Amino acid sequence: MKPTEFVKVNTQFWGDHLKSVSDHLPGSHAGELPGQLLYPRMMVLTETPDWNIVELVGVSREYRSLEVRRQKSTSIEEYFGLGDGSPVLSLPGENIVKDATVATETARRDLVDWFPGIEKILGTEHVGPGDQLLRFTPGNYSTFDRVLLAHSAGRSVRLHWTFFALAIHRSEPAGKYLDFLRNFANAAPHLDPVGTVSAPRGDEGLKSEAFTSTYLAHGLQNSTPETFLAEHENILLAAYDATRLIPRPSLEGPDGTITPDFILERADGTHIVGDLALPLREPGKKHRRSATVRESAAQLATYAGYFDDAENRAFVQTKYGVEVSEPRRLLIVGSHQPVTADDLTATSAEIVDYDTTLRLYLAAKS
Repeated sequence: MKPTEFVKVNTQFWGDHLKSVSDHLPGSHAGELPGQLLYPRMMVLTETPDWNIVELVGVSREYRSLEVRRQKSTSIEEYFGLGDGSPVLSLPGENIVKDATVATETARRDLVDWFPGIEKILGTEHVGPGDQLLRFTPGNYSTFDRVLLAHSAGRSVRLHWTFFALAIHRSEPAGKYLDFLRNFANAAPHLDPVGTVSAPRGDEGLKSEAFTSTYLAHGLQNSTPETFLAEHENILLAAYDATRLIPRPSLEGPDGTITPDFILERADGTHIVGDLALPLREPGKKHRRSATVRESAAQLATYAGYFDDAENRAFVQTKYGVEVSEPRRLLIVGSHQPVTADDLTATSAEIVDYDTTLRLYLAAKS
């Protein structure tokens, strides 16, 4: 199937399917649904030399026509951020991974301690000592329906919750692929349609502007880190089990002043120093951020190293009232931003995209 055919089939199918769901279920079956239905906001279509990949990203309280983003990747391994080596999960033939977690043993050990509420979304667990999460073979359909992918390398962890993703070898014909999508959607429970997720009813956080446009390639052109943090404070606090957010702290030291985007103080007394690798506008400037994952991770290492000095820790205690020692490092990236195996290997941080942050928030609030 040519990439142009792949785009056409997915645009038609997902538009028709999600519109039908939104026209039917919230009205006629509102009382039977387990919660409020949330819909994807963007469809990312990725072309590699051998594979076509579709992923639904973003979360919206209402169905809107999906925005379409096309991109290329050198390989399916690059798209999923895999390294060479033995896989946690091999994917021969047709594969459906649904309401599940695929994780390396190292990443899985820390999930519950680091991310509150995550046990509610782990589902069926596939955990192993492999060096990479997944191995694909030609000719298959590999579907990931609400799946958490947790990959690790050294001291780095990459957390990515997939709303829906499907990888198909380019040798597969368009007609067969469309039949697969229709059969897959028809086999799903009527009250739990493919491409949606249920959220708690009555959650005020779902009504905020911060939640209505969350796919981070849209609506951020005029947002600065300060405004973004002000709008998303409750989401970040709940997602990371924090009691306080310090936005853009000025960390003064003998070598000058550095400014991470935020410090989170967690309920257990530990701290997270974090940066936003998002297309946000810098205050007073017209350009937007364009740092790579590795550049952002290097900055996080500088921020974390600041707290190795006792005088620096005392300064922060006096200025902000927090005792920070050996903070975790968190990089929040765009929901469709690829993180390669090389990125992960060269980084000593937790890399979490914003859709996953939202999913953690919903799990913590449910």
